[in-house]
Amino acid sequence: MGKLMMYVVWMGLSMGGALKPPTVIGFSADYNATEEVVHLHWITRNAPAGEKFIIQRSLDSVHFVAIGQTINVGGQAVQHYYFDDPKPIGGKIYYRIAEQDASGKFYYSSTATINKPVASLMIGNLYVDSSRQVHFAIISPQASIANITLVDLNGKIWQSYLVNLKQGNNLFATDLKHLTPGIYFFQVNDKKGGGSAMLRFAKVNDTTYRL
Repeated sequence: MGKLMMYVVWMGLSMGGALKPPTVIGFSADYNATEEVVHLHWITRNAPAGEKFIIQRSLDSVHFVAIGQTINVGGQAVQHYYFDDPKPIGGKIYYRIAEQDASGKFYYSSTATINKPVASLMIGNLYVDSSRQVHFAIISPQASIANITLVDLNGKIWQSYLVNLKQGNNLFATDLKHLTPGIYFFQVNDKKGGGSAMLRFAKVNDTTYRL
């Protein structure tokens, strides 16, 4: 993905999700290691015209962000949908479909999971939650200690701190409301020789960040 980051994060079913006779009757996720892409496929039955399907991704099975969407145009009782997620970061990655009906209610599919090998240190998955906390993920090939630094285009250091990393997905949150709009960089350096990674992002305002 890469253009517009999500403004709000879904947490399980805590934001108004409900159950109904399922429109999504099948959902799967498959990782193609050669192409470095996750292929998503879901099947619907008797979905009303205009029903919206939002593709969501998570690194902890609790906090989901939207990565795409499509709308049912009707015409067939059973329909197949496909979506590709190219080069997602993460070791274990969770996907689901959030179905939104005409009244605005959300209904969720089952969760599909893929396991992706972690060969190097990575940072990404930036999003903002409803309290304006900025979340990001560090994916580590090993348990270690790392230094996280936040700098601007002029090299000014706004944050610098040490964190413990476990192998796989590591999720962090920070308050960036004090930052003025502009370009910033998260830099992470493994203190045990596991490499480094950097994430460039733009702050537009307290609720909007872009890669």
